[in-house]
Amino acid sequence: MRILQTIVNGPEPCPYLADKSWIMKYQHIGEMAPGEYERRLRLGWFKFGAFLQRPVCEGCNECLSMRVPMDEWQPNRIQRRTLAKNTELRVEVNTPPICDPERLLLYNRYRIAQTQEKGWTPTLMDSASYQREFLVGPTEMTEISVWDGNRLKAIVLTDVEPNAVAGVTHYYDPDWRERSIGLFAMLQTFLLARELGKAWVYLGYYVENSPTMGYKLQFRPCELRGWDGTWSRVAK
Repeated sequence: MRILQTIVNGPEPCPYLADKSWIMKYQHIGEMAPGEYERRLRLGWFKFGAFLQRPVCEGCNECLSMRVPMDEWQPNRIQRRTLAKNTELRVEVNTPPICDPERLLLYNRYRIAQTQEKGWTPTLMDSASYQREFLVGPTEMTEISVWDGNRLKAIVLTDVEPNAVAGVTHYYDPDWRERSIGLFAMLQTFLLARELGKAWVYLGYYVENSPTMGYKLQFRPCELRGWDGTWSRVAK
């Protein structure tokens, strides 16, 4: 691995917990061999574009890395129902991902809806910012897209490592929430990991009291990484 630069930003308002601040450490990565990112995942880092990042907040240990063992995971009742009611949708997998006007439009519609409903920071993207944020980096990413005929309904961006699939981000058509299209899209990460024979799915950070991150605990059994470096099982 070749690290070009290390940066520490913050404190800034925490995007997960309203009464907290966060400090984030970034490493700009020039080169990364297969398996090196997976080792960093085990140490609590996650990759966005060309950067590895992890929180180094003072006095707060709420962000816990999360992973799911694929040899034990099975969709629960709600997840099975979500898969069943969306069986007519088409799922495509592309490496590397695609950046086009259709994806940009869907991403920006999703961000506007989340800003209006959940108070997210309004962040709209053009082609250059989308590629910089998600697609340009030391390893090729994989995109999972969900289609209703020729209409794009959801995107999941992932990193595929020798023994794991790591979810990076997902977005979807806000008008399709009644179809649980966001959950359906996330489940494709697990189905891809199963198809590829991967041992783990990494889901970024779980934050117990966060209105936007707490949903991840529906994927069980899972393991959370404490700030002492120990991975601990969360039972079914």
